Amino acid sequence: MDPFILDDHDRWPLGSFPGLAAVPSVVHAVTTRNGPEFGTDATSNQTLQAVQEVTSALDLAGAAWARQVHGGSVLRVRTPGLAGEADGLVTDVPGLAVLGRSADCPLVIMAGLRDDHSPAVGLAHASWRSTVRGITASVMARLCDELGVVPGTVRAGIAPSAGPCCYEVGNEVRDEALERLGNGAARWFFQVGERWHFDLWSANLAQLTAAGVPASQVWGSGTCTICQGEQFWSWRGQGESAGRFAAMIGVLRNH
Repeated sequence: MDPFILDDHDRWPLGSFPGLAAVPSVVHAVTTRNGPEFGTDATSNQTLQAVQEVTSALDLAGAAWARQVHGGSVLRVRTPGLAGEADGLVTDVPGLAVLGRSADCPLVIMAGLRDDHSPAVGLAHASWRSTVRGITASVMARLCDELGVVPGTVRAGIAPSAGPCCYEVGNEVRDEALERLGNGAARWFFQVGERWHFDLWSANLAQLTAAGVPASQVWGSGTCTICQGEQFWSWRGQGESAGRFAAMIGVLRNH
């Protein structure tokens, strides 16, 4: 089974993680450069239209999203629309998706079951700043502690994003990661010449497994938006001209 696939859906392709299908009544998608344009402004008509198009394609009533601020805050959402400033979202509302926008930052989508077998979902916008602030771990904590998800039932996907092959950072990034996450964070950095590369994929996988998600239930796309960016926007690749693609995950209304 491929960890991540792209399929044509009506007018444009959508990406998905087949492994997440193990969580019943949950749907998800990752858009591409050839799909709806989410733009850089969380409140623009362009973004609103794109959200509507993709939620309709997934047979969802709506989606909630945040003004992403590269922090560690997580919001529980119950209604569609702009939820506020945050980099993590969780919900268990049927018909509602949580959505994040990206042009290099990993978007981590999660779905799991409670003791009554009903689902809940979460999303983390795991930029380097959010990653070192433990955003994925915080989303898992809200899913499990507040919504009652059993950690071992969670399936997760890490959408296309800046890969360790290309994601160069300065000393200040590594220093902050070590300060906030401990010396163990050093394993996610390696040097190429005089520059550090930061493996955000492994860093967020570690947050998931530390929260009780089996590593075998986490799938990465393996697609670096910087060097394999034909399908996905990259701020480092296209600069200010880069648009935004999105990942979303939600609970179907008939669950």
